[in-house]
Order: sequence, then C-alpha cells, then structure tokens
Amino acid sequence: MKMFARYSETYEIKMGVNPDLYIDSFKKKVQEQLRIIEARTEVRKDTILFKRIVRNTTHSGMNKVEAMKILREGSIQIEKHGTNRIKIIWEIKTDSLIFMSVVSGLVGGLVFGFAGSTMILSIVFGLVSSVILFFVGYAWIGAEIDRIMESSI
Repeated sequence: MKMFARYSETYEIKMGVNPDLYIDSFKKKVQEQLRIIEARTEVRKDTILFKRIVRNTTHSGMNKVEAMKILREGSIQIEKHGTNRIKIIWEIKTDSLIFMSVVSGLVGGLVFGFAGSTMILSIVFGLVSSVILFFVGYAWIGAEIDRIMESSI
C-alpha cells in the first residue's frame, strides 16, 4: 500500500527460532494489539492491513475524542531475511494528522490575530503551531508503534 503522506519505520529482528513460526506468532500478537486500539485488520500473505474506524457516538464528548485519533490506517509488512532474521516495515497514513495540525494552526492564528496582534504575527503563530502539533503527533505515532512492537515481540 503506497501512501503519499505517511510515517514509515523499519525493524530488523534476529532470532534463534524458526522464522516462519515466529512470523505467525508475531502476526497474531500484532492483530491482538491492533484490536485493543479498535482497528480492523486484514492479513494478505505477509502483510497486515489495518484501519481504525472513527465512530459517531451519542455520548457526551466521545465524538471529539474519536475524531482526534491520528493512528487510523496503515500496513505492516513482514519479510524473512535469511534463516534467522525478519524485517518488519510499518507504514502509517498521516493525512488525518496533517489535517488536524493545519486546522489547529489556522484556529490558533485566527485567535492570536483577533487578540490584537498584527497579521504577520498571527500568520507566524498559526504556522509555528501547525508545525509543532504535526511533530508532536508524529512522535506520538512513533511511540504507539514502539509500544505495539514491544508487546508483540
């Protein structure tokens, strides 16, 4: 699955057991971890595709929480290298992260502009806050992938 705006990370693991058995076990553990974060999974050969569905709920405030989830869709490819190594390649779509950081930056810039600042300062504030929010979200996605990997290995 090729994606335009994406986060990609690669892990290489050396093991002392049969890689085929390890890959099957790893797939099951990753799928279990993805189910915990309420993502639907589909296995195609050595690739796990996942998609997190954003639900519309009627609970107070839950719609806002559901919309803020940035780890939504991606793939995990598992490749066997030699007799005792596997390579795990994660690709996560970041378009929802980009959208949320741009919208937050626009809102922040407008609020800063209406607070009595000059137009240049409000534009700079909006751009800087968008970039900061993007990198915070990007780091959060990396931490979430690391957490899933640690609990699956």
